[in-house]
Amino acid sequence: MAEHVQTQSPALARIGRFFEALGRGLARHWLTVANGAVLIYVGLPFVAPLLLAAGFSSAANAIYRLYSLACHQLPSRAFYVAGEQVAICQRDVAIYVSMLVGGLLFGLLRQRLNPLRPGWYLLLILPMAFDGGTQLVSELNQYVPLAVFWGLGLIAVAGLAVALRRRGRLSWLWLPVFVAGLLGLLYLQFLGPYQSDLLRRTATGALFGFSTVWLVYPHLEEALTDVIRKT
Repeated sequence: MAEHVQTQSPALARIGRFFEALGRGLARHWLTVANGAVLIYVGLPFVAPLLLAAGFSSAANAIYRLYSLACHQLPSRAFYVAGEQVAICQRDVAIYVSMLVGGLLFGLLRQRLNPLRPGWYLLLILPMAFDGGTQLVSELNQYVPLAVFWGLGLIAVAGLAVALRRRGRLSWLWLPVFVAGLLGLLYLQFLGPYQSDLLRRTATGALFGFSTVWLVYPHLEEALTDVIRKT
């Protein structure tokens, strides 16, 4: 009895080859795709106020609603174009513009740049965590006593220290994290409400964006180079 051999249809084979070629293309040009995506993401919020000023309110409001899912859009923390508010806050603009600039720079340095170590990444994003976190606690302090945050902070620090010690990962790099949290609470305790400003939001956001690219992109480059090599 002849054995029946199941063969793939030409249509399925073409689809398979298409997705295989697409995967290879994305792996080769991932940085262009990533930079393009960041450019679109940070560019649309600036298109929204231009559309609103030109009278295209439906299109503008669609962009504002979309970005409201990822940003508080407080007027006091936004840039303005043509007299209208940009759809994301100043800190988000700094983050994504710096990621775009960092991605372009990575294209020039990709062969000579080693990934940022996670410990150093933690230190570089700490200023944004301090600035944003202290302002958030300051705002919540209108409704929640500061003593509650002291209690929660001490519990969090103790729990994190114990967990890190058990895993053998407790090192000096965590000390600035604990100190930053303590300083934030001391500031609120003795100096009153904390209010960030344009310079601090922009500087800390840019530092976060650059360090994120430095941490992530070299690893992506290495992984996708291996994919290309194996196909």
